[in-house]
Amino acid sequence: MKNLLSIIALLGILTLQTAFSQPNTHLKLSETYPSIGKKITVTYNPTGTVLQDKSNLNAAVYFFDNKDYPVADIDLKPKGKLLKGDFIVPNTAKAFFIKISKDEFVDDNQEKGYLYMVYKDKKPVSGAYASKAFVLFTGIGQDFAKIKTDKNEAFLLYSKEFQLYPEIKNEYKADYYSLLGMSTNPEFANSLNKELNSLIKSDQEKDLLLAITLLNIINKKPTADSLTSIIKSKYPNGEFTSKELATAFNNEKDLVKKEALYYDYIKKFPESTTEKKTVQDNFRMQLAGTYLRQGKIDDYKRWENQIKDKSNLASGLNNVASGWVENGKHLEEAATISKQSLDLTKQQIINPGQKALRSPKMLKQDYEFSYDTYADTYAFILFKQNKFKEALSYEQPVYEKSKGNDADVDEHFALILKAAGEEQKAKQVIETAIKNGKSSESMNADLKAMYIKAKGSDTGYDQYFASLKNAAANAAREKLAKEMINKPAPVFALKDFDGNTVSLASLKGKVVVIDFWATWCGPCKASFPGMQLAVNKYKDNPNVEFLFIDTWENSDGYLPGVKKFIADKHYTFNVLMDEKGDDNRQSKVVSAFGVDGIPTKFVLDKNGNIRFKKVGFEGTAESIKDEVSSMIELVSEADLTKPEKVSMLK
Repeated sequence: MKNLLSIIALLGILTLQTAFSQPNTHLKLSETYPSIGKKITVTYNPTGTVLQDKSNLNAAVYFFDNKDYPVADIDLKPKGKLLKGDFIVPNTAKAFFIKISKDEFVDDNQEKGYLYMVYKDKKPVSGAYASKAFVLFTGIGQDFAKIKTDKNEAFLLYSKEFQLYPEIKNEYKADYYSLLGMSTNPEFANSLNKELNSLIKSDQEKDLLLAITLLNIINKKPTADSLTSIIKSKYPNGEFTSKELATAFNNEKDLVKKEALYYDYIKKFPESTTEKKTVQDNFRMQLAGTYLRQGKIDDYKRWENQIKDKSNLASGLNNVASGWVENGKHLEEAATISKQSLDLTKQQIINPGQKALRSPKMLKQDYEFSYDTYADTYAFILFKQNKFKEALSYEQPVYEKSKGNDADVDEHFALILKAAGEEQKAKQVIETAIKNGKSSESMNADLKAMYIKAKGSDTGYDQYFASLKNAAANAAREKLAKEMINKPAPVFALKDFDGNTVSLASLKGKVVVIDFWATWCGPCKASFPGMQLAVNKYKDNPNVEFLFIDTWENSDGYLPGVKKFIADKHYTFNVLMDEKGDDNRQSKVVSAFGVDGIPTKFVLDKNGNIRFKKVGFEGTAESIKDEVSSMIELVSEADLTKPEKVSMLK
């Protein structure tokens, strides 16, 4: 009875805490206790946020149910100075957050986000605290809505969940134990050791597998290896064997052996007749894709015909087709598979279906973007086949959507226009690309050839070209100036390739460009030729320093591979190696800077304040050199003011 009274008292306290802890933010809900099936009205005031001068804001609500993670779009409509919209809480929801954004700008509510639990009779439903904890510790809140990761708060939320609903601990224990394992908090470690002892004694394979995962997280490999041997002996046809065979299949390069492993797998683990997405179907897709990349078309067709779910095939088809046309080979086959990628994607646009953490609107936009990417590839193939009119019918809509802001599309469209006899239009496309900072060396060369053809000589060309470049530089600089921020950079000290320690403090008085990257990151590596141009430009400037921080590598012995990559490419970068963070990954400094994805670049002023943050890469080597140069110049010119007390624009 005493325990029951304690629980009742605790419920009262938690309910009161939840009801009165909601701050007076820019976003308000019509219901204090959002509940299943309820229509919730959202009232949003963008004044004072990063969105205050933006129009046509995007809003979406992300629901957490420990299974499907659906997302619903919110149609925000103006009501005076406010915006209003609504949504209905689905039957399975435990918690949710609302994201309000415009392009790269997100209202993060001072990094707290707009995160809520679902209630029944003013009491958090089963799984509400655990779902909120999941958002806070996994980084999913950070990735999607700039909600700051908080492992300590997540631990407290899981504790509340298991006090209120002890019977559901099994549903959330994998996430909970992972949280305990990734933390350096002694309290977490003690809790994990108790849970591990229980898992190791279990007669359930899933518990033993979870124990192995946790033992590896906390660097107890000998114990994990011992437990692995027990599982293999005790469960010869269990989940571990399934994963082991799948890993062997994925790693096998020899296609004859790979096919043999496939047949071995389906013999031991028959395919579900009811599920659309299966491991076996993924294997068939891998086999088809590998044969296709090797140009073995008949073998590709043999496996492609067996694939049940072709929804993920389009991207691979486009990649192969794009590679073939760039190398000038298999043009007929490239056209066939490129067209197939378009047909598959068109069906996805018509019927987007459902996908975790994507709303119907988001999915449709994803597929439309993919279609345009694949249409650009197909148009370029048609151009190579001298089918200029047909190529133009595919490329022109893509160009019109991109508005001259995609370097590859600009180049392809100009080439096709010129080949189709529309040289004046091609000239206009190139001029626009230069003004947008999206031109390439070949486009510049084509423009010069057109100029000489029209004028009879190159007299005056340099001035003409400079006027276009200056327009691009001025527009880019003006845009960048509006993106300047002012926030203290986290201090750090990391080792370079030679083991020398480089500290941020030692670089005070210099403008510092920090580039977070990894050897597995395609966009990072694609940006490096441009970054090398920027490094070359400032190599004799003692007031500018570039630091390339390698982070998030996937294996422990990554240093030789990082060194080899830099050496093979002849880059003259000052590379520093990130260190292990609380999550036992190579993530200490990248996490301190709040990086969500790479490449991410920061430009710091002479006082060590962050003045620019740029995420991702698109464009050309020349355009990235120009962008980095403009940021350095703007930072050098800026008054060295005190950091503002505002959240970083992300």
